[in-house]
Amino acid sequence: MKKVLILTYYFPPSGGSGVQRWMYFSRYLKEFGIEPIVLTVDPEKASYKFLDKKFLEHVKDVKVYRTSTMEPLKFYSKMVGGDERAEIPQGFAGESKPGLFRKISRFIRGNFFIPDARKGWNRYAYLKAKELIKNEKINIVITNGTPHSTHLVGLKLKKKNNIKWICDFRDPWTEAYYNKDMYRTSLAQKMDARLEHEVLSKADMITTIGPGMAKLLRSKLSVEEQAKVHFVYNGYDAELFKGLEKEESELFNILHLGILSENQPILPFIHALRKVLDKLEGMQEKVNLLFVGKVSPSIINQVKMFLPDITFTQIEYVPHHEAIQYMLNANLLLNSLAETKESELLISGKLMEYVATGNPILALGNPVGDAAKLLSSVDRAEVFSRDNESAIATFIEEIYSKWVKGDRYPKSGMEIYSRYETTRIYAGLIEQLEKNDLKG
Repeated sequence: MKKVLILTYYFPPSGGSGVQRWMYFSRYLKEFGIEPIVLTVDPEKASYKFLDKKFLEHVKDVKVYRTSTMEPLKFYSKMVGGDERAEIPQGFAGESKPGLFRKISRFIRGNFFIPDARKGWNRYAYLKAKELIKNEKINIVITNGTPHSTHLVGLKLKKKNNIKWICDFRDPWTEAYYNKDMYRTSLAQKMDARLEHEVLSKADMITTIGPGMAKLLRSKLSVEEQAKVHFVYNGYDAELFKGLEKEESELFNILHLGILSENQPILPFIHALRKVLDKLEGMQEKVNLLFVGKVSPSIINQVKMFLPDITFTQIEYVPHHEAIQYMLNANLLLNSLAETKESELLISGKLMEYVATGNPILALGNPVGDAAKLLSSVDRAEVFSRDNESAIATFIEEIYSKWVKGDRYPKSGMEIYSRYETTRIYAGLIEQLEKNDLKG
């Protein structure tokens, strides 16, 4: 069986959405004749914001090697909040307006840890990867980012070993929405762009999560190199939905799952919901707005200010299997894409799972971006620009009115987006790269 080495910082027992892409690819690759060998970080040393030990079940049959690391984020969290995980930055969601200490910390991270503050893993990862390439006779290496510092390990391995190298991008690099909050100097920006360019130029193949990201990455390459960029959707795990049923509630449950930072404003949704509440008598007694995940304090304050008469609940984190049940139970799923110039590239990790529930979806973001294209084939799902409050209100009223009449929706069963099928596509790209190597 062909072996591939996968370098990924986030891997079980890390929790959250970032870990899931390669957790599932690793789980299913063997079914397509490829043995994944994963190199990741010792969870005792890693700067993981959340842990979800149930994720370990998904990779129990995967060969995993873990190394030490040396990075500042746990120390930063301890200094700020007295806990090694509670204050690990996560796109700055959950942070109030930064004070002097946080501003200085962001400046240091943005200008002295390029491309990111997890680059302390690179030395450990490189030495172990070199050993594994030799001992396991590996000729294809895959690096996954974010953190994009992991790609620098792949770059060094490519230069010093006879390997083929695939770079996988879950998020933009120099265009990352949080970069503007890092107080980066022009010199730091140039250094970061140079690293990104070298990685993209030297990689044998580049993969990413959707067509918009693929277009962005191709724009950074010469015409001759653009054909090496491919996209494979994240997908959803159909197995997680088996045996789970939707639970009926007396309340109309609106759910946002995941990070909700100031860069993902939902005030237009809040205003639109307020309009519908004022229009429909008694609706406020039936609405439950639920946030599951890290949420900016300013957004919580907006909810309390404009929607004081509805039920509102916020839970910081739940294990993935519980998150699936919350999604199934929701009557309206809210998704808020980051408000950046590159918003058309963004497909949140949870969007595929939203689709799998069959429940109505209201997304805020670019109405012609990747998320909109994906949802265009899905019933009861719309993407609205944030300046279109009237259309948002109309959609909320329509979904709520149908719920009052008793309309309920089955799970979608869109197998084309299942993790198994997306892994099939990724395995095909690995085989394609190997065949091209053999031809050479």
